[in-house]
Amino acid sequence: MTVLAENTIVEHIATIMAEKFEIPVADVDVTAEFETMKLDSLDLVELAVILTRTYGIELDDFDITDAGSIEKTVAMMREKGLRTA
Repeated sequence: MTVLAENTIVEHIATIMAEKFEIPVADVDVTAEFETMKLDSLDLVELAVILTRTYGIELDDFDITDAGSIEKTVAMMREKGLRTA
């Protein structure tokens, strides 16, 4: 399994937020709660699917909801076995 820098994963998720969910880049804050970025439950399901496919870590929308932010999502992914540098 490839070891990725944690900041690379954070940046990738921020890019997804900007491109997929059309959140202005200036409004993507890695520490902000997903609710403040106006992501609904369907958005979180889609984010979980994208991250599962990309990183091979089994995630569901409850995991993403419980994490609540990009920063905490990366930490949760690490706890589920994603190797980060």
